[in-house]
Amino acid sequence: MFKNKRKYAKETIIEGDLKLNTVTGTLYVKDKEVVCTTKEFELLKFMIENKGVTLKKEYLFDTIWGSDSESEIQTVTVHIKWLREKIEKDPKKPKRIITV
Repeated sequence: MFKNKRKYAKETIIEGDLKLNTVTGTLYVKDKEVVCTTKEFELLKFMIENKGVTLKKEYLFDTIWGSDSESEIQTVTVHIKWLREKIEKDPKKPKRIITV
């Protein structure tokens, strides 16, 4: 008998006081909805799914924006800055998204 090895995407991802609803693309911080762009949401979701892994800017850019994107790699830095402003207690001293 074969076991069902199919993976199902989680509808909700919880990381500390962050909650991401992957169906609606909604971000909650301390149970309050925080408005974010689709790319910010995708970037945060990807980083949470890869927690503890050092991800290079180029890899994040290719994964989230695509290698054929007309944006520039600096857009990753800008989006991380915007995310920090939304999810960090003190964006200038981040605890969640750390740059190495």
